[in-house]
Amino acid sequence: MAETPPSQHDTALGDPGFADVSESDWEAAAEGALRGEPLSSLHTTLLDGIETAPLYTAHRHSTEADPSGLPGSAPFARGATAASGAQGWQVRQIHDVRLVSTPDAVAVDTTSGVDAVTVGRGWDADGDGTALAAGIGDAAGAGVTIHLQSGASPAHAAALLDVFDRHGVDLAGLNSWLGLDPIAAVASGWHWADLSSCSTLVSSMCSTARSAAEIAQRSPGAVPLEADGSVFADAGASDATELAAMLATAVAWLRAICDNADGPGLNPDAAARLLGFTLSAGPDAFLVTAKCRALRMCWARVLGTCGVDGTGDEGPPMRLHAVTTTAMLSAVDPWVNMLRATTASFGAANGGVDAITVRPFDAVSAGQASSGLGWRVAANTQLILRHESRIGSVIDPAGGSWYLEDLTRKLAHAAWDRFGAIEAAGGICAAMASGELEASIVAERELRDQQIAAGEQVLVGVTDFVDSQAQQDSGASVVAGEPAGAPAVGLGVHRWAAPYETEPAGEAVAGEAGS
Repeated sequence: MAETPPSQHDTALGDPGFADVSESDWEAAAEGALRGEPLSSLHTTLLDGIETAPLYTAHRHSTEADPSGLPGSAPFARGATAASGAQGWQVRQIHDVRLVSTPDAVAVDTTSGVDAVTVGRGWDADGDGTALAAGIGDAAGAGVTIHLQSGASPAHAAALLDVFDRHGVDLAGLNSWLGLDPIAAVASGWHWADLSSCSTLVSSMCSTARSAAEIAQRSPGAVPLEADGSVFADAGASDATELAAMLATAVAWLRAICDNADGPGLNPDAAARLLGFTLSAGPDAFLVTAKCRALRMCWARVLGTCGVDGTGDEGPPMRLHAVTTTAMLSAVDPWVNMLRATTASFGAANGGVDAITVRPFDAVSAGQASSGLGWRVAANTQLILRHESRIGSVIDPAGGSWYLEDLTRKLAHAAWDRFGAIEAAGGICAAMASGELEASIVAERELRDQQIAAGEQVLVGVTDFVDSQAQQDSGASVVAGEPAGAPAVGLGVHRWAAPYETEPAGEAVAGEAGS
């Protein structure tokens, strides 16, 4: 005889029927899979001293005591607006306007789904004006967003505005990024190359701030100023130090705009709206996501201290751009760079950035004139993530992960402590002039090198999982070109793989790193 089906009362949703599992139960199950090894053997210490665990549970890592809020509410870790992430992000493609192939490459990009063109560093504001107009003029005239890579001077911005004027662009509706950032210019060695003078740097920021305020009057949607952390990351800075440098640069901008007698004298809210942020995206997708979230938390705290608070569905003003870091690129077996760029872009998209720039996978091995395949893959990496994987259709996809919430919180605290140290040294300009910031970056770079040499950090295709054919094809040593705009002075670009690429073939992965 058939059983009588349970009544609606018997299947009340208030009793799901799952057994109560304690944290010790989870740990015992996890250790059972380790075949006798303790769970503590899987704990990892990141470059910033942040410890990550192999197992996260509500008992220990719940965010109830320190909530990350909801998208669009303080502390804005999960997004500046309630719909953060749902509209996707702007796909940017970086180009060197000095190359004769750039006009054709930009034309292909802007008819193939790319939303904006990033003009790489290295061009001269006076001598390369014709090349700039040829490279991006048609795109600018068609309304494509143009982004001058950070470190641009007022002369570079004026050259771009001249291109807009000649192509009949309505400046009132302009939404381009002008990349004015003397700090990044010093760090990258592109423009203001004198690291020793704090007063010169402060004066430069004030005059640049006045130019930015004038631009904002004509183009209220433009982003004239920038705080770029990627130049510090490319020099070897840890994630917390990169975030700290960005915060310190942004605070230096607030002082130059609001407090300095030589600045334009705007209020903090208006000043913050002139500013865009650029951070580096590395191969650890979770860390990139946490960086984006931690930066929003810290910036909200800075602006809150200045009396600027988010209201309604809009958080404190912040526009965030991510660029895949040059430091992670390898010249040997450059195909692996495609995977690195994919995970970096995925992490940035999950972190809710407004725009992403992906460097071509052969930006190092091919030098400035990366192959057509390199440019296409760089753009398609983002387009596939946005349109086929639908990453941009999810509001805060990282929300609720105990691991990511814990990592975000720890990274924010580490960045805030280092930001405080920079401010205690007199601010970013003084820390740059005294060499203190560079010294800390050198120490972090050396620590990363030690971790790679010890096999604690693996460079796929370089220190492990090496393609012998790719190694053989590279010859006795790698003579790698650097990406467009790579500096010759300043803090420089220090690629993680470089020490293993300059050894004789067959010895590049010798030692513990290859074990």
